[in-house]
Amino acid sequence: MFEDGSGAVPEQGNGYEDRRRSGEPAPESSIRDYVAVCPISPELAAELVGLADLRWGGEIWWDVCDEAMRALGWRDDAETELSFAAWFVTSTGHHVFEGDHGFMVPFCEKYQVGPDHVFVENEWDKLPGWTSRLGAGRDAYDAHLSAAIRQFTELIGPPELDVIIEAPDVPSGWRYTGWRRGGNALLLGQGTEPFSYHGHEEAKVSIRPLPPEGQLPSAERLTEFTQS
Repeated sequence: MFEDGSGAVPEQGNGYEDRRRSGEPAPESSIRDYVAVCPISPELAAELVGLADLRWGGEIWWDVCDEAMRALGWRDDAETELSFAAWFVTSTGHHVFEGDHGFMVPFCEKYQVGPDHVFVENEWDKLPGWTSRLGAGRDAYDAHLSAAIRQFTELIGPPELDVIIEAPDVPSGWRYTGWRRGGNALLLGQGTEPFSYHGHEEAKVSIRPLPPEGQLPSAERLTEFTQS
């Protein structure tokens, strides 16, 4: 995601645009792999479960959640100096993004930094509450998801849904877990980050309406369900 929130590739002063136009690749040695995390604490897990347990009330869900997040002390993004837009920022530094029918809270990012990549510098290392590790790979990324799942499992019991879905260029697939909470679904899973041309992966908590008698989404519908 970019500083102006537009989704457009920002201008660079280091030859970035010239290389993109010419098709000249960046040297392999200049591409760096990172995993960044802002861990899900027991306190944040309890806050998210509380939000999932609210009666969202159909079309007024946004107002219900907006009021509840302010009551938790979360900051409206307009009150922060972050480089990209979010709906709220939790007290631990997580960014909350609203969709048409719910919201998501990313807590781990797997990405590359380099002259020909979406990220030409390590954005997450600058954000309060976040830390990044150079050279971390999929094992570290998966471990952060497992740690977050454990936080929720200790709080509300084992997930009703725990599946691996197919993922492009990821032989091991992406893991998703989910719980039904009254009239909502609380899911943790992995996927592409939707705001930067799906240029990297992230793990996130997603909360969406789900009727009490409804079924958690099938593996085929999970990605669509969590990003709507």
